[in-house]
Amino acid sequence: MKKIFIITLSFMMYSCAIPISIGNRVVETPSATNKAETSVYASQSATMMAINHILPAKSAAFEMMNKTIILPAFKRNDIDVYNSLQFLAPEGQNEDGTYTFVYVASPYLEDKNYDILDVLVAEYGRFQAEEYFDIWLSCFAYEQEVMSFR
Repeated sequence: MKKIFIITLSFMMYSCAIPISIGNRVVETPSATNKAETSVYASQSATMMAINHILPAKSAAFEMMNKTIILPAFKRNDIDVYNSLQFLAPEGQNEDGTYTFVYVASPYLEDKNYDILDVLVAEYGRFQAEEYFDIWLSCFAYEQEVMSFR
């Protein structure tokens, strides 16, 4: 948690945070225990961070899903978006037992699609994408936090 705080603080020291908006497209029947969004969109920014607080029992599944399903789907669908993304995994648990994973899009490409559900549908078809997305949503302990930087 200290490393995430330090990274966030250093981003803030060298840039100005600007308002963001979060996409509102969700799967028709997402997990009832989770309200994380499918997409993040930053406005007029060069870098976007999406901070994900993941349940302890689901951290390995979340990391595996990102490395073997989500990121490869981005790579096959839009290499520019894939090249702008970094997926950071934590070294350990937070004080509350959750794990904090971070997506960093730098540069954030405003004219490109970062919507995870859209990319999964394009890669795997609607049915399989919704299954993957429901698994992804079930991993969250809290709603995804998004920060944008110029």
